[in-house]
Amino acid sequence: MRIMAVGAVVTCPECAKKFKPKSDVSGKKIKCPFCAEAFVVPAAKAAKPQKPKAEPTEAAVPAAANAKQSNSDLERDENPYGINTVTLVPRCPNCTEEMGEHDIICLACGYNTMTRAWGKTEKTLGITFDRHLVYLLPAIGSAVFVFCATIGLLIFDVIVPHHVQGSAWTDWLDSEAVRMWITFLFLFWFYIAGLFCFKKFIDQPKPDEIQMEDVK
Repeated sequence: MRIMAVGAVVTCPECAKKFKPKSDVSGKKIKCPFCAEAFVVPAAKAAKPQKPKAEPTEAAVPAAANAKQSNSDLERDENPYGINTVTLVPRCPNCTEEMGEHDIICLACGYNTMTRAWGKTEKTLGITFDRHLVYLLPAIGSAVFVFCATIGLLIFDVIVPHHVQGSAWTDWLDSEAVRMWITFLFLFWFYIAGLFCFKKFIDQPKPDEIQMEDVK
């Protein structure tokens, strides 16, 4: 009887790599774990019998039958060495939770993979109608001033000169110089009020949000 020690080193005839199987594979057909080439392991040399050979019993299975069964099992098993395929998915470097392929911020812990910082969560108060109205009141007043001042300037430059002619104490209102300087003064006010209205109505139409920690 030819025997081979368990865990004996086997050399692959294809790639010449050596490995140690977990069981006795003497005379069996196996696959090389390095190059996946199938080959039959040579039988070990005959050992010197120390005891008289026992007579074969009915329970003994011929080596050829065992080798044939092992070869069929090896061919059916697509992964005989238990090597599993691992699917690599993007994970958060902070909490190791799965992330989307193009995600930048982890939805589990808020970690930003671009800035390497955690997102800051702030609690703010919503903008109410009363607060919004109070914020816009100065701009509304400036718009009303511009409208009324424009009408008053037109009356002063067009209608007033005809009503003050011949009057002793209001005759100075009929002066071109007075009308020019008053017109320039009103235009300057219109410019300031227009900038204020632009900032309130267009540039920043809503007030700043109030954070909860700022509220007492």
